[in-house]
This record gives sequence, C-alpha cells and structure tokens, in this order.
Amino acid sequence: MLSGLTMKTVSLVAIAAAGCAWVNSAQAATATAAAREWVWCNGTAREGISDDMQIAGCTARIESGEESDTNLFVAYYNRAFAHYNKGEYDLALSDYGTAIELKPGDPNAYVGRGLSYYHKDRYEQAVAEFTKAIELKPDSADIFYRRATAYAAQKKYDPAIADYDIAIRLKRDFAEAIFNRGGAYYAKRSFKPAIADFDQYIRYRPWLADGFQARGYVKSALGEPDGAITDFDRAIRLDPRASGSFYGRGLARIGKQQYDTAISDLDQALRIKPDYAEAYRWRGYAYDRKGMSAEAIEDFNQAIKLNPDFGTAFDNRAYVYLKLGQYNQALADLDQAIRLEPDLAEAFHYRGVIRHNTDQYELAIADFNKALNLNPNNANALFGRGLDHYYNGHFDEAIADYDRVIRLEPAPSALLNRGSAHFNKGEFDQALADYARAIQMKPNYAEAFFNRATAAAAIGEYDEAITDFDRAIALKPDYADAFYSRAGVYDDKREFRRALADYDEAIRLQPSNIAALINRCWTRAVMGEELQIALTDCNAALRLNAGSAVTLDTRALVQLRMGRYREAIEDYDFALQRSPKLATALFGRGVAQIRTGNAEGGHADLAAAEKEKPGVSARFASYGLTP
Repeated sequence: MLSGLTMKTVSLVAIAAAGCAWVNSAQAATATAAAREWVWCNGTAREGISDDMQIAGCTARIESGEESDTNLFVAYYNRAFAHYNKGEYDLALSDYGTAIELKPGDPNAYVGRGLSYYHKDRYEQAVAEFTKAIELKPDSADIFYRRATAYAAQKKYDPAIADYDIAIRLKRDFAEAIFNRGGAYYAKRSFKPAIADFDQYIRYRPWLADGFQARGYVKSALGEPDGAITDFDRAIRLDPRASGSFYGRGLARIGKQQYDTAISDLDQALRIKPDYAEAYRWRGYAYDRKGMSAEAIEDFNQAIKLNPDFGTAFDNRAYVYLKLGQYNQALADLDQAIRLEPDLAEAFHYRGVIRHNTDQYELAIADFNKALNLNPNNANALFGRGLDHYYNGHFDEAIADYDRVIRLEPAPSALLNRGSAHFNKGEFDQALADYARAIQMKPNYAEAFFNRATAAAAIGEYDEAITDFDRAIALKPDYADAFYSRAGVYDDKREFRRALADYDEAIRLQPSNIAALINRCWTRAVMGEELQIALTDCNAALRLNAGSAVTLDTRALVQLRMGRYREAIEDYDFALQRSPKLATALFGRGVAQIRTGNAEGGHADLAAAEKEKPGVSARFASYGLTP
C-alpha cells in the first residue's frame, strides 16, 4: 500500500438487547440491577459507558442465568465489541464465536470476527469470515469494503479492487472505498486509475488532508515531483500535524535532488512522529547523497532499531559501507536484507559488487544472476555480471551482457568494456568501433583513448596508437599505464630514446611498476647502451618478484651484452626452469653457449628457440645479436 498511507476502515457498532418486563414488586430490585447491567452492556462511549463498563454489564447478564438465547447473543456480541475496541482480539474472537453459535444467521458477528482476525494479521481467516457475512447479506457495501481491505493486506490487489468496485456500486458516495481502491491501484503501479480515485475522493472530502497526501505519493511515483509537492503543500495547510505529508514532500524533493530541503521536511516528520522508521531511512538516504556518511549510517541505525525487520534500511546502510570500503559490514547487512526481503534485487546487486571487489567472481555472477531474475532490466547488474565474465575469461558472455546494457543504457563505460572483450577475442575492428563510439559520447574519456591506442598498436597502426596515447595523457597527465604502453609502441618503432623517456615517467608515477622496470632494462639491453643502469633496473624488478622468468631472461640479455656469458647462462637456466619454452631465453642461452665454446648445446638451443617462435633469430639479429 502507499507509503505513509493508512487504509480506512468502517467502525463496528454495538446492538441492543430486547426489553425485559418485570411483573411483580418482589422482583423490583433485581430488575433494577438487571436494567442497569443492560444499560452498560448496550451502551457506548458516546453515552458515557466505557469499554470496561460494557464488558462488566454484559458479563453480569451472561452469568445471571436469566437471559434468553436472543439476549445472550446480544451480550456476547456486545462484549466482543468492547474487547475489540480495547484491542483484546483473542477475547473478542471467543465471544464472537459464541454469538455465532447462538445466532448463526447474523452477518454482524461474522464481520466482527473477521475484523478481529484482520487486526491479528490473520487475513485469510478474515476473508473467510467476510465471505460468510456477504452470503448472509449480499447487498452490504460495508462488508464488501472490509473483505477488499483484507485482500489488499495480502497484496491480492485484483480481488480487492473487484470488491471495492461492488462496494462503490452499492454505495456510490463511499469515499473510504474510493480512497482504498486508489491505494490498491497504486500498489499495482496502475497510477492513472489511482489518480482518478484520489481525484474523486478529494471531490467528496476536500477539507481532508489525506486525499491530497495520497495523490502526492502517486504523482511522485509517476515522476511528477512538482505536482506531488503542490499536493503535499495543500495537505500540510489542511493538517500541519500530518507527518506523512512532510515525509512525502521530503521524498518528492529527494526526487528533485533537493537534499537540504528534503532533510528539513523529514526532520519535521520525525518531530511529529519520532518513531517514523521510514523517515529515518529516507533522511539517511539524503545524507548519503550529500556525502555525509556518518549521519546516513546513524539514521539507518535508528530506522533498524525502530524496525528490526526493515530490509531496505539494511540494504541502504550496506551501500554506504560498500562505498567506504567496509566490505564485512556491508556484506553482513546485505545478507540480513536478503533474509528479510528475498525479492530485494538491489541487495543481490550490491552483494555481487562486493564479491567482485574481493575477486570472488563466480559468487558475484551468482548474485548478479539473482538480481537479474528479479529485475531483468537492471543495467547495473548486467554491467557487473559482464565485468565478472570478462575477468573469468568468458568474453562471449561478457559481450552478450554488454549488448543488453547498451540497448538499455548506451553508456560509454559499457562500450569500453565490450570493446575490451572484443579485443581479447582478437576482434580488433569491433573493439575499435566500440572505443570510437565511447569517445564520441564522451570526448574526454582518457581510458577509451588508451584502449583504442592499444587496439591500434595490436594491428601495427603505431602512429595512430601514439596519437591516441598522447590524447589519453593530455586528459590524464598521471596516467602511468599510458606512458608505459606508449613506450612499448616506441620500442616497436625502434625509437628507443622516446621509449626510455616514457618508461622513466611510468616509473616516476609508479616506482614499483615491475613491468616498466623490466622493459626499461630490456630496451637498454637491446640498445647495448647504459648496461649497468639496465642491470640496476632488472635487479630492482627481481627484488619485487624474485621468480619471474621474464625478468631473469631480460637480465640475462644484459649479462650477454656485457660479455658476462656464464652469468647470462645461469640466468637463462633459471628462466627456462620456470618457462621451458621461452624462445628469447633459448636463443640467448644458445648464443652464450656458443661464445663459451659449447657449439653443440648452443645450436640446439637456437633451433629450439626458432621452433618455439619462428623469426626469433631475425629479431635478435636486428638488435645486432647473432651467434
């Protein structure tokens, strides 16, 4: 039902017993006492009779042993009514049951028992009681109205609306039924008929705030925050103590991203109704959007304290913890949110994000799957699942997910990621097309320029690659990966000094960048210059990762260039222990072995290198390295 809206009900009434005639003076005193007891039993608060007095009067007549079944029915019925008014629903149910046994054809007792079940949240039993009452009195608008309300409480909105329709046909000016039917339409997200019902209700009750308040909620749901605020303003003028109107206006202002005024409205709602858990939840949401994480968490804490079963409050608090990087707290809250609300798609989505961020990609995919089962058009969950498929190397699945994301929300980031999946499949044209479209949508997208440069380099379009790396660096001057990758292109173009300058900058930005240290070492080794500096770089890389075959192979090349053949062979041996088919290590060891007099072993290594990577001999020859 509408947040902040209470379904309207129709009150029960007491009934009167048949008159008692007392025929002789000896009975006069007893008659006077009995008459007083009946006055109490039949009375109402309006007549100055309290519920306890009514219960006492009815109990006295029940226990007197003097009453007929007809009068006993009245006594039990009225005592049930008084218990109901006091919220003593079990006692009311017992008395209504006895009344029905005494007079099974009376619809009022079934209605009373149905309302008692309703207030105990036993809605199916309530519907059964109202149905029996309708069989006995099929022209009662009130009974259809009550059964409709019980259906609505079970979220069975179609039968609820059908019963409200009948109630309204039987009583055309039945404002409460029109109001509640509007609420049922709203719950079904049928907003236009909901608006029509609240319009009609307002025509019947223009002096009441609740119609304007309810219509304001529907307008918010329709994405009409200005119209909603107008309705909430009118509701507040009619009833300045209506917490739900301040609450609703606060939500409408959140929809307009007016967080300060939203917080002010929610403050007022909480001053009027300090136990308003939903108001704490939404104020926490507004604080979070303002970047006030501590205040947001405190409000979510208060919402949960007031309502320990408040799944969305756990979900909202988890989101703040997630942004703070406090994954354990976030995960605990999301687990609780899912236990409380198993159909809360957002909670599965956020849990998937946490599992992605902690490298649990399969578990993340499982959570994104659940989120998508609940909401197939959740672009964020599709994006996350696509990313985890990508990290798992499932590029076709990643592309399929990003296809759907792009159809729903063609964001540059989705194009970037789909392009990367195509790139990893060797589909360079598709990758380049995605990167170009991402850049068209977001001209300052440094990562898209970087990726397009990488794809261009992969197909040998080095000048185009350098141009895009230049653009990426201009947009993001501290882009270490761009300096590193541009250096690689310069290496391929044999512009080694430019390559070294870029490696220098990459290492300045990231001193522990092992790849940049190795490649700077390799570039100097290929050049045959500044070999002691190259050796320093390789040694630094090995301190960061002592078992790297590539680093050992690179240092071995430096040793080979320096004429330290035994040291080179030793490094090549270690490299080949870790990567037995590493062609560059096989070739370099072959050269070193030949130069130390082991021609047979050397030529065997050279042959093995060429077998593993045809053309490796020509590559080393271009560096000036031959046997």
